[in-house]
Amino acid sequence: MMRRRRWSGRDMEEGRGFVRERKITPALLPPRQRNGGFPRAEIGLCERGVNRVACVAMPLRVAIVGRPNVGKSSLFNRLVQRHEAIVHDAPGVTRDRLARTVTKNARAFEFVDTGGIGLSATAETPAEIADAVQLQAEAAIASAEILLFVVDGQAGLEPLDREVAGRLRKSGKKVWLGVNKLDLARHDARAAEFHELGFGTMFLLSATHGRGMPGLWSALMDAAAEIGAEAEAEGERPPRIAVVGRPNVGKSSLVNRLLGEDRVIVSETPGTTRDSVDLEVIVGDRRYVLVDTAGVRHKRRIHTHVEMWSRHRAEKSIARAQVALLLISAPDGPTRQDCEIAALLAEHRKPCILIINKWDLNERLEAGVAEDGTGKSPRRVRRRAVARSEYEKALRARMPFLDHAPLLFVSALEGYHAPRIWRLVATVIEQAQRRFTTGVLNRVIRRAQERVPPPMRHGKRLKIYYAVQKTEASAPTFVLFVNQRKLWTESWGRYLAGRLREAEPLTGCPIVFELRERFSRADPAGTAAALDEG
Repeated sequence: MMRRRRWSGRDMEEGRGFVRERKITPALLPPRQRNGGFPRAEIGLCERGVNRVACVAMPLRVAIVGRPNVGKSSLFNRLVQRHEAIVHDAPGVTRDRLARTVTKNARAFEFVDTGGIGLSATAETPAEIADAVQLQAEAAIASAEILLFVVDGQAGLEPLDREVAGRLRKSGKKVWLGVNKLDLARHDARAAEFHELGFGTMFLLSATHGRGMPGLWSALMDAAAEIGAEAEAEGERPPRIAVVGRPNVGKSSLVNRLLGEDRVIVSETPGTTRDSVDLEVIVGDRRYVLVDTAGVRHKRRIHTHVEMWSRHRAEKSIARAQVALLLISAPDGPTRQDCEIAALLAEHRKPCILIINKWDLNERLEAGVAEDGTGKSPRRVRRRAVARSEYEKALRARMPFLDHAPLLFVSALEGYHAPRIWRLVATVIEQAQRRFTTGVLNRVIRRAQERVPPPMRHGKRLKIYYAVQKTEASAPTFVLFVNQRKLWTESWGRYLAGRLREAEPLTGCPIVFELRERFSRADPAGTAAALDEG
């Protein structure tokens, strides 16, 4: 089986992205998508000769479903063999559906972790979010070949399990029953009562200890062989684009806008997103993995283990990304926490794009319209419209270590300037892969030294004998062979980076220098010739 993927030029102009979907009935779609707010992709077989269509082998999609707190995320982590989903005793920790692709014995599997079906609204999970979690679970059910229905063997059969079983039976999908939390063999007898649910295939599992996994994997391999879910040939991995920022700046709204569908939950409640959600998208002929991350809170404002793990997942996503989109809320301006996240990106040496979201609110102020669109400005709102140049100047002053990052003013809600993000991402990735030839690099450095020599320190001056560029680095990294590392100064390093950008802009990319001292006092053979090369 093959999946059809299409991206049109008109979609690019209107800010739409590729939607990775299968047949989903309107009743199972989120309200915004059900009402036609975002376009849905055309579903069908791949056709040869059709422009902008990419055909890839389709993995066996397995949705892990069940009521809250039965160990779905633990089983998901066991199957993907990584701690991807946050695991906690409290119900309702998982909200967005989290998908990961696994290759085993030349077979491809896509496992989807979902929120608990039947999740009740609580103080920590408002009714709006609880309803959105149900819609996400229903979308996962509609798009899966196999539903792995997880129940709690320790707690026994509960009324909500029967209700969930009835809903899964109506879906018409193949349902496997996984009785979880049977950590010891003497607990297996507790699974007998689950036979009344009427599902023929049952697995006795312990996600924590790995009991029953060989049998489950054997059944998965047989199911994958039936539909021909073969793994794709190993190739270059698509670049990962991490959307980062503090809570409630519009990260999930922007991700949905870039994808063209309501793929992740959006709410005005801060901290709605908890896991880092990887979403594959194809733009033109380019393939990306867009990562929606949880809001990075200040460490002093982390009060629960879930918030701690959310921050850890966000930092891990930053470390793994090729490009980071740092979102800043336009009405709030660059806050202290925004600067700390920017410093984190600089520390990880990640190419970056600064996205100023909610710019439509500033334009409403300029037009004299209140934020609610009534035209009556509340008395408590005492802000004025800010020009882009004025805003950018203040932002650059607060974040001088990201002066290389391009700036883009957008509105995720209205789609304002959203299509430009993909073009800018492609530019930054291309610039990060630029390579200086050794001769050109050394000539630029030599001229920079002649123009402004390094400052004297302790009666000595830094000397750069030779330079090469690393090829295996996410950002442009240059190895400088010098006389003494301690003579290096950050101010002169910024000057040298500026001279390199005159030769190549390296848009959005930090420039990294690694200093190495020469091993002998004699000038290494060939260094002088290399400096004069070209």
